[in-house]
Amino acid sequence: MRKRIAPILMAVFIVVNFLLVFLDDEGKVERISYINEWTKSFEKDMREKLYKPGVLRAAGKEHVYFDNQLGSFQQFLVEEGEQVNEGDALYTYLVHDYYEMEADLMNQADQIQEEISAIEQAISQMEMYQIPSDEVGSPKAVTITEELIELEYPQTSMEADLLREQFLVEKELELSQKSAQLQTINNQLVELRTTGDTITVQSPYEGAISQLDVNLDDPVITIQNKDVLAIGELTEQERANMEEGRIAEVAVHEMGVRLGGVVEEVSNTPKEIDIEKESIYPFQIVLEREDGAEGLLPGYHVDIAITMEESLGATVLFEKAIFTDAVWKMTQEGKIAKENIEKGLHVDEVVEVSAGVEQGEFVAVGPSPFFQHGAHFITPLRTKQLTGESFSDANWLEYFVTGLLSR
Repeated sequence: MRKRIAPILMAVFIVVNFLLVFLDDEGKVERISYINEWTKSFEKDMREKLYKPGVLRAAGKEHVYFDNQLGSFQQFLVEEGEQVNEGDALYTYLVHDYYEMEADLMNQADQIQEEISAIEQAISQMEMYQIPSDEVGSPKAVTITEELIELEYPQTSMEADLLREQFLVEKELELSQKSAQLQTINNQLVELRTTGDTITVQSPYEGAISQLDVNLDDPVITIQNKDVLAIGELTEQERANMEEGRIAEVAVHEMGVRLGGVVEEVSNTPKEIDIEKESIYPFQIVLEREDGAEGLLPGYHVDIAITMEESLGATVLFEKAIFTDAVWKMTQEGKIAKENIEKGLHVDEVVEVSAGVEQGEFVAVGPSPFFQHGAHFITPLRTKQLTGESFSDANWLEYFVTGLLSR
């Protein structure tokens, strides 16, 4: 009989204690929440990415022409499939009129030399110009007006510095291109004066010879660009959320390299229109010129990761510590408090918390059904995590004894 009564009494005791806690609206019964697992919020750069398969293709083709009014075609100096650099000889022709050709080349050289001088003057003046400071009373905008310069500075000196650097880079590139053109014309002029009738046409492009037209129909030579693009396809929903200019990362399997890039073009026209099928929209990514970009060939398959949204330096938590739109904070007073939060990006198992939690705050992971808002909490003693710093607090002994008694 006693063996039967003991379990019954124990069950009654548990039920009575549960009812006391449940019906205690005035908080007379002290509640204690046991937290077996917890974590701490931390800082992380969050990026939501769209992953797509892709393939590399040539960036484009350039064409070289022959004007038969200038002379008679003589011979090709390259073959199909051959790689050429800027300035390499492509073909030769015999001029009809030596003096007319000489005069034309000299006029071209003079014109390009004038353009080079103007560009050099623009670069020099931009380098010497002093950008106004951000001090009170300084002009909000300054306009430099020269033959080749018409540039309005923004309000801050930092923006002005960036704008000036961009201007100088563009002008240096233009200067390099003009100098190459002048060198080509000078070479042709020297050749004409030496041979008396022959001109060699040099390549203005770098790439591979993809076609030679032996019938001399224009274009007589087609050069496939050395640069490659990454191309892929988007679904209708993905196209609606895609914009040009997004940052991308391209992983090339055959070479084991990762390259940065930018979404350069997203088609507004699907590959085909079929009422029974989902529409597919092509897109392409221009790759950054990096060391790993050398040796890339059209046809290589790639994995593309496009950054759709990002939040740098975000406060984040692991998703297992979030219960719908709230967390259980572990306060400095040794209590647990339910706190509503606002969520941002969700990447893998990490969630951005845009409001409700500060970086470095501790939150409980589980089990949430047994947590009580405002209750004191206890945690298991993890001896492996104890260090000398664990005992640096003057009240460590008080906390330690309190924890043991609470158990």
